[in-house]
Amino acid sequence: MEKNWDVFISHASEDKDTVVRQLADTLEKLKVRIWFDEFSLKVGDSLSKSIDDGLQKSKFGIVVISKNFLEKRWTDYEYRSLLSKEDNGKKIILPIWHDISKEEVKNFSLYLSDKVALDTSKSSINKIALQLTETIRPDIYQNIKAYFLFKDLFKDSKEETVKLSELKKQEKQLSKLSKQLEVRARNIYFGIGQVLNFTIDESIYNYELDLRPDREIQTWEIMNLCYLEYIDKHKISDGKTRKAVASLLIGFSLGQLFKIADIADDNQIELYELWKKYYYEY
Repeated sequence: MEKNWDVFISHASEDKDTVVRQLADTLEKLKVRIWFDEFSLKVGDSLSKSIDDGLQKSKFGIVVISKNFLEKRWTDYEYRSLLSKEDNGKKIILPIWHDISKEEVKNFSLYLSDKVALDTSKSSINKIALQLTETIRPDIYQNIKAYFLFKDLFKDSKEETVKLSELKKQEKQLSKLSKQLEVRARNIYFGIGQVLNFTIDESIYNYELDLRPDREIQTWEIMNLCYLEYIDKHKISDGKTRKAVASLLIGFSLGQLFKIADIADDNQIELYELWKKYYYEY
């Protein structure tokens, strides 16, 4: 079954203000897709059906265990539902202890008491959110680590102005495209790549200069789709206008709006709306 959420948060409503809402907000800011009743339920929704849907379509389940949690009928139902998914040693339940002792958890569930849990009395919500993200979305966690490593590397750096001729271009390949990535790269080349000044081998080589070629290829795939859809809709055949369309899309991918005289403002806005429609986070 396709998973619509990364994680379901099972909790007692009494714990919302003290821990759960802040945890949910932090995870959402980290781009983790969470099922949380305040985010996921709409007026008129069936509570039981929505919870069942969230439980079924989430990869993991965060269980905020507290005295309040142990007294609730709904939380017990949610816990049992998550427990049923933990077959063959598969890790689904991610427990958080909140103002509760190991003995109290043990009396409720020997299975839960034996699981390594995060504890709100020992760690901040931000730290707990990061630890959860490492398990739930390791791709996001690695990007966060890379960001802080980047900041640490450059914390003592000095800003200087250099000539363009002094900049050194990356020349050694940092990776080798897999078969799947190469197929995707070739598709891009025979679309938007036809108006760029690169051969197919040069295009693939340029991807391999990138530390994360999969991320680069994803961006170019979105540009390629926008390019092909736009020129097909407007029946654009001349190379100059096609190149202008490609230039605009490259600008969008960099967060810039290039001044292109060959394309009317309305058409540039149309192309930008197309870019927004298809763009998605890596």
